[in-house]
Amino acid sequence: MHFLPHVSVAGTQLRDVDILSEVLPEMDGDKENGVIAKPVVPAAPVMTAKNEKTEGEAAPVKKKPCPAGTTCIIDYSEGGAHGMASFYRALDNISKMNRPVRIAYWGDSFIESDIMTTDLRALLQDKYGGNGVGWVDCGKTTNSARPTVRVATNGFTSHSVMERKTFTASLQGISERYFTVAGSAQITLNGTTWNKHCGSWNSSSMYFKTGTPITITATMNDGEKKSFSVNASQQVQCVTVTGQMTKVNWTVSGAGNSTQFYGTTLDPQKGVVVDNFAMRGSAGMSLAGIPEQTLKDMAAKRPYDMLVLQFGLNATGPRSTEKSLQNYTTQMTKVINMFKRCFPNATILIVSMSDRDQRVAGQIKTMKGVEELVSYQQMMAADNKVVFFNLWEAMGGNGGISKMAQQGMAGKDYTHINFKGGAYVAKKLFDGMMAVK
Repeated sequence: MHFLPHVSVAGTQLRDVDILSEVLPEMDGDKENGVIAKPVVPAAPVMTAKNEKTEGEAAPVKKKPCPAGTTCIIDYSEGGAHGMASFYRALDNISKMNRPVRIAYWGDSFIESDIMTTDLRALLQDKYGGNGVGWVDCGKTTNSARPTVRVATNGFTSHSVMERKTFTASLQGISERYFTVAGSAQITLNGTTWNKHCGSWNSSSMYFKTGTPITITATMNDGEKKSFSVNASQQVQCVTVTGQMTKVNWTVSGAGNSTQFYGTTLDPQKGVVVDNFAMRGSAGMSLAGIPEQTLKDMAAKRPYDMLVLQFGLNATGPRSTEKSLQNYTTQMTKVINMFKRCFPNATILIVSMSDRDQRVAGQIKTMKGVEELVSYQQMMAADNKVVFFNLWEAMGGNGGISKMAQQGMAGKDYTHINFKGGAYVAKKLFDGMMAVK
């Protein structure tokens, strides 16, 4: 009764505020919201990595234990298609591939504005090569707050899964957004000096679907132009320009009601790239609403070697119950199964909920339901034979984000990290991936 009513701004529910948390002792869960039973998670198997010389050729399994002090990824795939072996194999064969190794990273506001993903991308590009920031939405979403790329757009109207009144689910793309154009529009992308990999790229593409012929023109570095006359198709299409670029402008003309644009990309031709698909307010379940054919089209046009799902901030809170957490992982299992169907050869990595703290009786500690949800997410990864990373543990466990806030790496909402915190967390994830390779 001492929680303020739910408050929403622009369709996003703000965090719960307990106005008496400073003076009341912590309530026993079975007296207020019910005890949340922490599930017993399956034992972690020995980390394995298959170093296959050629695709489909059997190879010995190399076993490598997790180093002390490192939070390692846990591969529950039992050698299946969605374990780490295929991702490690792609990294090992990176020089032989005719495209970059790609990671698609879906998440909530924790990774908004390229927080954390920019540092994970940079660490991988430092080790394996590559440049560019990957996916950039066509319209004015969070691009203005993204320091890794400078974006100017005109003529694109944004439609997001979080904006139900103007959103048609069947039209959405891989980022749960689509952009419409009344006639013509343009987007200009400039590199930045945020890190050494953000300033230039070697390939840029635009992804879209159109029911009528349209014209798309790319201008590279304010110089060379290339125009594409695109025919109507029911499938996702893309057009691409290559060359050393620090700036690219895309213009479209002839677009109408039957045309949807999804995004542009700034990629290397070799190396690694990480696409950030952040959606503020999302718990991840809405991903199941992306049309499967759209994802299959993307898998053909833009093959991914790893799919990362990091959600939970919007799936738990002080009012969470055991049943609500179980229902959540049941719904997320539908997302995992859909991704398996659409990306049959990609590693699937479940990154657990991050730490989220609240003040109770004068102390700051992990919010009720967080640790339990992390355990349910780990059990979900094991049940679905995919890969798991315990981000809550990597952040320090109970009260981890409050300690990060004290070091200037997170906000005093004890929910979100900043770019300094993103670098810290990205290194934890990178080390967890590489330690058992």
